[in-house]
Amino acid sequence: MPLLSIIIVNYKTPDLTYQCINSIYKADIPEEVEIILVDNCSEDGSELQITKKFQDVIWINNPVNAGFGRGNNLGVSHANGKYILFLNSDILLEEDTVKVCLNYMENNPKIGVLGCKLLNEDGSLQKSVYHYVGDYMGVLRNNLLVDFIFKPKALKIKAVMGSFMLIPKNIFNEVGGFDPDFFMYAEELDLCRRIEQKGHKIHYLETVSATHKHGGSSEGSDWSHKQNYLSNALLYLKVRGVMGYFIYHILSAGTFITNLLLLWKMDKNYRKDFWQDQKKYFSNYWNYIKIPFLYSKSMGDGKKILKRA
Repeated sequence: MPLLSIIIVNYKTPDLTYQCINSIYKADIPEEVEIILVDNCSEDGSELQITKKFQDVIWINNPVNAGFGRGNNLGVSHANGKYILFLNSDILLEEDTVKVCLNYMENNPKIGVLGCKLLNEDGSLQKSVYHYVGDYMGVLRNNLLVDFIFKPKALKIKAVMGSFMLIPKNIFNEVGGFDPDFFMYAEELDLCRRIEQKGHKIHYLETVSATHKHGGSSEGSDWSHKQNYLSNALLYLKVRGVMGYFIYHILSAGTFITNLLLLWKMDKNYRKDFWQDQKKYFSNYWNYIKIPFLYSKSMGDGKKILKRA
């Protein structure tokens, strides 16, 4: 049995996926490792381009674009490793990152999810962890008035970015894997939440890193932002139930009004970003109405998936 199974979901990113796999082979990884690539119906020649060079890669063709979570669930169903490393196709590994993370997991059996420091291509720090998962403060932190009154404090890490997640396979299976209701975004937050509920720790190593070409493996920026808002709304339904879901939207509306009244104090770039973000948020209004009727607080049955058209 291999110690590690590395799972990558590919959707029309053959060049990025090629670079990702190449960085794996250049890294210091265990001899007993398998690389599983799930292709979400790319139909762009990705398989030929990648398997021609990397013949050891286990290639799985998904007949439809099932999204990030479902694609990874499919990959895990073929995995034999003790640990599962989920990688975005736009990740480049540093030489010792996987080795250090595996050793850390082996010596700390209470950890259920381990992430690493993520860097931009210029070497600057990228967001690597989440401090809010379905918490109302996750909405209010964007409220200018709340941010002014309540100074930020050191917070507990509640989730790591899904672009690099190391998880023991038995723990992943224990919680039932990724919730299939999520197409893309917020699925790693939901997974980390359920793993923590089982008594396992969410941890992050800032001593090792990986380069993440942020957004390289997702669709266009406008679609991605709108899908992100939808997925986060679904997350609040999963965490807070129907009443909590409506409170989430009330707080979002309150934040919009508060920030609108204070907009005159902000610079030109903030005002521009504000209007663009609000346009994307409110463009989903009809989907926000439908979500409580189509989805439940529990994990999905695999029949529905929240994807923006």
